[in-house]
Amino acid sequence: MFTMTIQILVLLSSILFQDDFNDGLAEDWFTVGPSEYSVQNQRYHFSGGGAVNDATSYRGEAGEEMSTANYSMQTDVEIDVGIFGGMMVRYSEDGLYNIMLVLSIPHQALNLYRWHWSSIELLESYSFPVQTGTTYTIKMQCSGNTFAGKAWLPSESEPEFWFVSTTDTLSRPGAAALFTAGTSKEGIDVYLSCFFDNVVVETPEPWALNSYTWAAIKKMNSF
Repeated sequence: MFTMTIQILVLLSSILFQDDFNDGLAEDWFTVGPSEYSVQNQRYHFSGGGAVNDATSYRGEAGEEMSTANYSMQTDVEIDVGIFGGMMVRYSEDGLYNIMLVLSIPHQALNLYRWHWSSIELLESYSFPVQTGTTYTIKMQCSGNTFAGKAWLPSESEPEFWFVSTTDTLSRPGAAALFTAGTSKEGIDVYLSCFFDNVVVETPEPWALNSYTWAAIKKMNSF
């Protein structure tokens, strides 16, 4: 008679910091560039125009840096006007490379990038419908040299698998950052507007429970 033992592992995450902006403030967040940053209706709003084509705000659990290189970051994001909305992990203003996870309006996808001040490289993409004026939840994890991300509607359950993933040895420890990029108007001016809410940064999940992304499973023709 065949018997099978099933082991159940209970995972307990430790929250490093969180912010729902319900106090109307974003005083622990550092901002980059001349874009406007404000809390509106208990959400963190990034906006800008003219020559400004992106906006970034970052923090750690005790200042500008995270005390650990390994963590998971989750936020709600709503792109009002623009092309990208999402986050960066291990972010540093003077860092050579930052890893970015964004919802892309033009690509209708969840995209994972390696971003440099002078260039951007697409590492992996997962088809995902994105509309302006709609709130999505996105989650990104960095642990060791592995990075992964997923997205879903707040009314739905968190997906079991990571949608995109990559390995990278070029990044260095840094802050957790929120990011958005604007869209051109008449090919000259750029305008951006994006809302963030319910930011949670916590200790990462074991990779052993998420060994394959959906993209990798598709490549293997497993379903």
